[in-house]
This record gives sequence, C-alpha cells and structure tokens, in this order.
Amino acid sequence: MYTTLKSLGWFITFCLLLVVAFLSLLHTPYAQPLLNPLVEKLSDHKISFGELHYSIQDPLHLTLSEVTIRTENELVIQHVDFWLSQHPIQQNKLAFDSIKIDGLSLQNGLPKTENLDWISIAQLSVSNLDFANDDLVIRDAQAQLTNWSVEKEKTLPFEGNFQFSTQQLYWQGEALDDVLIDGYYSEDYTALHGISLTWRDSTITAQAELKENKLWVIPQFTLRKFNLESDNADIIGKPLAWLSQQYFTYQFERIDLLDINIELPQFSVNNLSLSAENVLLPYHLWQQSNANISFNADSLIWNEHIIEKPIFNLMLNGKEANISTLSFDIFDGNVQLEGKISPTEINLKSLTLSQIKWLLSEREVSIIQKYIKQLEQVKIAELDVNNIQLIQLDNQHPYQVSGVNAEGHDLDLLRYYQWGLWDGKLSLSASNASFNYLLTQQLLIEMNAENGLWTIERALFPLAEGLVGLNGSIYLTQDSQPWQLEAYGDGLPISYLTTFFPNTIPLEGVAEFNLNANGLAANRDSFNYSFNGELNIIPREMTTTKTAKELWQFKLGLTPDDEGQNTSPENKNKDKKTFPTHYPIQVEPIKIVANRGRISITPITIIGDGFNYNIEGDYDLVNPENAQTVTSITQECHQLVQKLFSKEIQIINYCQ
Repeated sequence: MYTTLKSLGWFITFCLLLVVAFLSLLHTPYAQPLLNPLVEKLSDHKISFGELHYSIQDPLHLTLSEVTIRTENELVIQHVDFWLSQHPIQQNKLAFDSIKIDGLSLQNGLPKTENLDWISIAQLSVSNLDFANDDLVIRDAQAQLTNWSVEKEKTLPFEGNFQFSTQQLYWQGEALDDVLIDGYYSEDYTALHGISLTWRDSTITAQAELKENKLWVIPQFTLRKFNLESDNADIIGKPLAWLSQQYFTYQFERIDLLDINIELPQFSVNNLSLSAENVLLPYHLWQQSNANISFNADSLIWNEHIIEKPIFNLMLNGKEANISTLSFDIFDGNVQLEGKISPTEINLKSLTLSQIKWLLSEREVSIIQKYIKQLEQVKIAELDVNNIQLIQLDNQHPYQVSGVNAEGHDLDLLRYYQWGLWDGKLSLSASNASFNYLLTQQLLIEMNAENGLWTIERALFPLAEGLVGLNGSIYLTQDSQPWQLEAYGDGLPISYLTTFFPNTIPLEGVAEFNLNANGLAANRDSFNYSFNGELNIIPREMTTTKTAKELWQFKLGLTPDDEGQNTSPENKNKDKKTFPTHYPIQVEPIKIVANRGRISITPITIIGDGFNYNIEGDYDLVNPENAQTVTSITQECHQLVQKLFSKEIQIINYCQ
C-alpha cells in the first residue's frame, strides 16, 4: 500500500512539473513553435501567430498577436486575448470566460464555424472589425455578445445580450453613420433594446421585439429631419422591398416622423410631423385596429393642388376612421370636418367649408363620381358653407356657382344608394349661378325632411328678366316613393328650353310657364308608368335668327348659300363685329299634358315669314320607340317631316 501511494505521489509531482515546464516555455521563444502545431491539431485549421504573451500571475489569460487562419479565405487577426474558464471543460467543450478579438477583416462574409463546435465562450468581444458581404459593408465596427457556442440546432452561434456599433455601414449602396444596436437574442425571442443611426443627415431611433419569429413589435420608431426628392426616391423603395421579402408582420406601437420634407412629381410635403400608434403593417388602411394617426405640415401638394396648414387626427378601427380633427386650407379657402368615414359610409358631426374657389377638371369630376358610386350612406349633423365658388366647364352640362352659402342640421343625404334628403333641414343660397349657361342671381332653396318625407318648401331662381320657382315633395321611405312638383316662372329664355328637345329650330324669346306634376319614383319603370302632369307655356317676343330658306337648309344639314362668300380678311373682321339678324315669329300658347306616362302635345305652330314650323303628336315614356311626335317645316308647297328623336328626314312635295 505504501509503495502504491508513493508511486502515485511521484506521478502527480511529475505532472505538476510538466505543467510548470509548459507554462515556463510560454515565457520563452519556444512558445510559438510549440503551440502552433498544437492549435492546428485542435482546430483542424492551419493557424499561426507571431507573438504570444502569458503571465504566471494571470494563469488563465493568454494573448496572441498577428494570428493567421488559413481556410478557404485567409483570416488575419491583429490581437486575440483568451481568458480560460476556471472550469475549462463544460458540456464536453473547452470553455472560455472571455475572448477579445481586436483587428479583424472579413471581406468575404462570415467564416464557417462548424469546426469550432469544441469551444464555448461566455463573453465574445470584437473590435476594429471590417466586414463585406454582397450589399453590406461595415468599417471599424465593435461587437459584443454572450454565450457563443456552435450548435447544429441553432440558427446563430450565440444566445443572450449583444451590442454592435460602427461609425459607418453601407447597405444597398446607402451609408448609415453612427450605428448603435443593443439587444438580446434567442431562438424564440429577440429584443432590440435600442437602435440609433444617422442616414442622409436624418436620425433614426427605434426599439423592437421579434416574437415567434413572425411578428416584430416596435414600441418606438422615430425619424427626424428626413428629405426625399425625385432623384433619390428609390432609397425608400429598396428597404421597403427588402422588408416585404422577409415575410414579417410589423406592429408599430409608436411612430414619430418629425421635420419631414418630400418632393415627388405627384406629392410634396413641407415640414411634416406625423405620429401614429398601434399601426400594423403590411396590412391595408382599413384593416387597422385602434390605430391612432395624427399629422400636421406647413404645406403639401397633391395632384398639383396646394394644401396649406393641414392638421389631421384620426383613429382607425376596422373599416372605419374616426376623425377628431381635420383642417386644411385649399383653393383659397378652408375645410374643417369631424366625424366617421369608411369606404362606403360618411357620418360627420360637422363639416365647414369657407371661401373655397374650385375650378373642377374633368378628371376630378370623374374621381368624385367614382367615389360617390361606392357610397351607401351619407350623414352630416352640422353643415356650414360660406362663400364657395365652383366652376365646371369641361362637362356636357357646364355650371358655375359663386357666393354659395349653406346651412344644414341632422342631414341624412344617402340611403340604400339613393341620394335625397331623408331627414334634416337644409337651406342653400348663392349670389350667382349658371347652369347650361342659364344665368340666375340670388337663388334660394329651402327644404326639410322628416321620416323620409322630403319637402322643398321653396326654390327661387331669379333671372335677368324674370323668376323661376318651384316647390314639391317626395316620400322616400314609402316603397312607391310618391312625389309631386309645382314649378312656375316668367322670363325664362326659350333657347334654354329648346336645348332639351331635339330637331328644333333656332328660337329666341322668353316664356311664362307653370307646371304641375306627380307620380311614383321607386324606379324608372314606376316613374314612366305613373307620370302625370300639365305644362303650360306662353311664349313672348319670339324671333328666329334664320330666314325661311336658311331654316330649310339648316334642317337638311346643307351649307347656306352665302356661307363661304365675302371671306376676305376685311369682311371676316367685319362679320365678327356684326350681330345676327332676328326675324319675328308668332307662337301660340303651348299645352302639354301627361297621363300615366302618355304625353299629349297640343299641336304647336310657329309662323314666320315664308314658313310654318309644327310640332304635334303623342309621346309614351313607357314605349318611346313608338312615339308619334313629329316636327315639320313647310315652305310654300314643300315640307320636311322628322320624327322626334330621329335623324331621318322625309321630304314631301305638294306642288301639283
């Protein structure tokens, strides 16, 4: 027994002497040729180093300089410090408390780490790192991470806290300066506690959490002093396209865009500040839930329209936007509204329009019409319109109104895709208006509705030489929608009335009229079958601008005999200054009666110098193709006959 213990003691002593000898060699020039083969054997790589620093006073710390690792691509490290763990073998791996790498260049992406699965590092630090891979370039970076260990089942070879910083990073050709990222990583959860960087003189700060590798929850994202112009518009498109390719969902708990300036061909904004909460991307605007958005700007340009001082606050909840504040200046006026809107409904607490002067283009009218067609409901609790001017000249029926004022209360304007005043009270007035070139001044309309009974109490349209007025009602909530209308007027230009009828001749003059009509308006068929009414017209001061011969040629579509003659410049200029000659004609009072859609016209005769013009027959709203209404012009013993709404002309010769 004694002999055995004595032998064991000598063996331990010999091992200690070997360790002491090995450690002593680390202080001699023999350290480098001794350790190089050993390291290459352990790492399965060709590794060499220039200098080694070791102190017996710090036995777990080793420093290597000018380290070269020869793999597919040669790696050169300036300095490496190793701190071996007090328990060097952990989970069958060589364990280091810390490894610090200073001066590393990775110009071909990340190196392969599969052959380093025999070590683990509690704290890994890399400084003065240069990196390049595809469209990512990093210069002079620092990184620290914890629990570095290569595992086959792990995506990244570490887990725990990490920090990364660099003075400059290039990604997709863009330079990101002063980048700092502080976070935590694991296979199931990633948290970015802080992100900050400078990009094109703008600053970005953010925080983010990745949950279940699907959802990025972003508690805070702030972008300050960002400028976007046409020549660099793609700088937004590239990162957004990259983000969309990652197939993540992004939940922004808070977004702040401060001092933003954008100048693009179709959209520009100056000094924009936007804040948003609970925004989910890439979901559509109407897919948000309890998202709050507010913004203001000095000005913005959209579709060539300048919008000044926009202020906007809303909450998105499903397919509804609750607007608490919306105010902006446009077309020399101001718009303010509060309420709820959706793709199919408008329900406003208030709408105020002041001093607006809008020249509508055909394209804008088309956009408005397209939007209106998709609406199902429109309600406005309080409407206030002050001194508005609207002009639309591109349409088939041009109009212009100025000095428009309106006041409305509890307005229900659209139900079941049908416009009308279903409920509420509305009054309208305008200083001037033109409809199809019919001029009126100081017009006034007053109406109200209760439970679907829409009543026009009075509508007055003063004319240059008279007045047109009307009143009526329609019961919108009844299935058949019965209606009645009474209209009257004096001084109405005959030329305006003739524009609604085809195959007429040029007529001038004024008329006194009255109309009483009623029927059902549930749909077009019920209107046609139920239309009843009587229209009486008394023409006065009637003239035509054509002679009998010219009327004949006009109806046949022929060029007048004198057209094309006397076309010298002097005559042309002279003709421009002359006014057409008016030839007096005689027209008897006109009476038109409708009974259940069948319209009877008492024969109308217009007598002029050398001609008679007649309109007679019946017209059926139900079967318009069977209409027997004809117009005819008779000159001596010749007659031209044409059916209403037909282009065919029959020539009859009575000269026998």
